[in-house]
Order: sequence, then structure tokens, then C-alpha cells
Amino acid sequence: MDIKLIIKGAKEIIVLDEIRYDNEEEFFNDLTLGDKYGLIAVNWAEGIVFQHQSFPWTETTIREYIEKDRLYFSFIKYAPMKEYKERITKNGMLIVIRKIKTPILVSVAKELKKRLGEHT
Repeated sequence: MDIKLIIKGAKEIIVLDEIRYDNEEEFFNDLTLGDKYGLIAVNWAEGIVFQHQSFPWTETTIREYIEKDRLYFSFIKYAPMKEYKERITKNGMLIVIRKIKTPILVSVAKELKKRLGEHT
């Protein structure tokens, strides 16, 4: 059986809340505030550590993605982090850091890096 494989990513990501930190220390401190249990996972690419929350898949968000190549994030938190580390412990919490290779998220990291450069 022959199939046609089409790989298509988002062309636009709309972020409703941007939270920028000056350094990784501030970023990790914020992540570990409050009553959190278990594991925290964040992303790293292009010298940027970040965490985002996508909107849930609903009829509306699926239509936006399929018809308009558009994704929505409710927030994105980020900070510069030059050197990649697999994991760190902060305030008694284990934080796993995923080295991102997904083209969409690598592009997001590049844009965040530019935004940090504009505010230094």
C-alpha cells in the first residue's frame, strides 16, 4: 500500500501570557514555589529554558490548527540557560529538562532568545 506522508507544522503560535526571567535561577525558583508534588518537566533549546501550556484540543483549537496552522499557548515562561543539564533539584523538587529537537519548539526557543536579547 502506498501512502502520502505530509508533515506540516504550525505557522503561527499565539501566546496569551509571557513571563520572562533574567536568569535560570529566577526561573527555577518560580517553578518550585507553592505546594507542588512529583516531577516538573521543562524544555531547553538554543540556550533557553522554557515551559509552556498549550490550550486543550477542542473543536475550536483543532480547527485553528488544521485550517489556519495556528496554535495557542496560555502562557510561556522562559530564561537564558547557556548550558544544558538533564535535571536539577531546586527547593526539594526534581526538575527534568528535555533537550528539544521538535522544529516548532526549536523555532519558539530561537524567538525567545531574540526577545531576551532585546531586553538586556
